Amino acid sequence: MSRTAKFLLLVIFLILVPVQSISAVPYISSKYYCLVDAQSGQIILSHQPHEQRPVASTTKMLTAILATEYCDLQETATVSPHADRTPEYTIGLRTGQQVTVGELLKATLVRSSNDAAVVLAEHVAGDELFFSYLMSKKACLIASGNTYFENASGLPSKNHYSTAFDLAQIGRYCLQYDYLRELVASKSVEFKHPGYRKPITLTNTNGLLVSFPGADGIKTGTTNAAGKCLVASATRQGRQLIAVSLKSGDRQGDCRRLLEHGFNKTRLIKIVDSTQVIKEISLGEIPGYKLQLYAGKDVHIWQGEGKLNIEKQVIVDYNPSLPVKAGQKLGSLTVWSDGQIIDTVALISDKTVYSHYGWLERWGAVIRNWLLNTV
Repeated sequence: MSRTAKFLLLVIFLILVPVQSISAVPYISSKYYCLVDAQSGQIILSHQPHEQRPVASTTKMLTAILATEYCDLQETATVSPHADRTPEYTIGLRTGQQVTVGELLKATLVRSSNDAAVVLAEHVAGDELFFSYLMSKKACLIASGNTYFENASGLPSKNHYSTAFDLAQIGRYCLQYDYLRELVASKSVEFKHPGYRKPITLTNTNGLLVSFPGADGIKTGTTNAAGKCLVASATRQGRQLIAVSLKSGDRQGDCRRLLEHGFNKTRLIKIVDSTQVIKEISLGEIPGYKLQLYAGKDVHIWQGEGKLNIEKQVIVDYNPSLPVKAGQKLGSLTVWSDGQIIDTVALISDKTVYSHYGWLERWGAVIRNWLLNTV
């Protein structure tokens, strides 16, 4: 075969080979990242999202959550010697100074001040170590259980870790609180420092807030062990996404590309239709009769250019007692995508079914009620 012919065959091959797998995923410098839909928690795009990693100051999202749940924003906390000695970055709080919880949350989330985080921890739990225990328990409730914290600030510690997925879920939870949602979206805030006569301006460490349209959170983190980390959120046309990049060579660029991919390259598809029969079951009391079961609601999922790996698990009561009422739950349908539960919905009957003696049951009830009401 001539060289020209080989070249033409190569060109034809390149044209015919689909490029979807190349273009479907944007370049991400991190090995540990995920993109999550903020409403459902569904992972849209990820790589090693459950790998346990040091996560630096992204820890402070959970510190802020617990402080908000345990305290009033106007409560006053006192700076301890332990908090005073907290390593950088700090806001310069000194032993004996008093600051409100609301102000401490500003310094913790907006400027990532380690000393402010420790003051919050000690105010809530009396001790940072016990507060860390509460953090780990809370993380188990919020996320997948791959998070364990040993301090409130995210300073390096041997057994202090989380994952990209867990941080995305913690970020989702954090955004449920109005005050925290307002803080993480703020480009800057005024902080009433007890050591100054006038408030000082704190600039948010999250640069995406000024460079990415729709950006509204959440938290940065940097240590030598963790590298540069970012939990970023953005909202466009009512849809909010959360991107996480750990140990990144370009955390802002990574999250920007993930968010753009989510907004521009994904669409919402229906994977469970509540008008379609999911299962038919026989009724032992009525030979030959098939009762049709439907999902209690539609289930949707966000899909990109790649193929989704969808699994469905159906659990059904195959021997229900009659009568069966319309809308009665007779089972459940759980939908999985790439190992993650998307939703669990009830399987319900589409109609009311009585036994062969149904007319006797109905009239018996009428007569019984009449007798009770006339005695």
